[in-house]
Amino acid sequence: SDGVLRAFQPTGEFSLQVNGQPDPKAQIFVNRNIPAYLILPGTGSPVLISPGATKVETIPPAKVVRQKDGSLDVLADAVLKPQGAFQLVGERVEMNAEGRKLSMGPKPPLLGLKKAADLKQHSPEYVVGAKAFVPNATSVAKLKKQAAPIRVVVYFGSWCPHCKEVLPHLLRVEDEIKGSKLQIDYYGLPRDFKDPEVQRLGIKEVPTAIVYRNGKEIGRITRNDWTAPEVALSILLGV
Repeated sequence: SDGVLRAFQPTGEFSLQVNGQPDPKAQIFVNRNIPAYLILPGTGSPVLISPGATKVETIPPAKVVRQKDGSLDVLADAVLKPQGAFQLVGERVEMNAEGRKLSMGPKPPLLGLKKAADLKQHSPEYVVGAKAFVPNATSVAKLKKQAAPIRVVVYFGSWCPHCKEVLPHLLRVEDEIKGSKLQIDYYGLPRDFKDPEVQRLGIKEVPTAIVYRNGKEIGRITRNDWTAPEVALSILLGV
């Protein structure tokens, strides 16, 4: 390794197949600055893909180190073993590594009604972002004391980069207010927005959260509100 293979971040954009079968235990990381992908199959050595050179290399497992923030570094003294070139087949990246056929492709989007756990399982970016976000303590305290049952439905796209940036803020708030009268649900939309809920509710962008009190909409969280959704929510609720 040349010492620059550091700070690979987890990504939920892709899934892996090994010899034609899904590998549910695989983890995929990206460093967009190099750019390069680092694949940790369920079994076998880590695989490094360098799109610029279309090359595939394996790395000794002991030379890949996980940092406290969940990112991966490749140790500077790692000896990378060439495995040939990858091929682009449609939307998939296909390669051979250690005698196995690996195929990396876009992960199917989350569609319909979901819970926070579904988002966290689908995309590790949500977990990392939620841990990093520090919500407004005053607003969180007010939301915990909210007396009337409130339902929040968040319309989002698991394919949407902006959603991955800001939805973790609400996921963290949801963790902080567990046991309160607030129920938060998530509704995944397809990339083309062709879902009956879009037209029925007039959803123009993602993410959009609709806040209901006694079954009636009292407001929406959109755009800049997502910087601090707990503040926007407490203002909407008048608490």
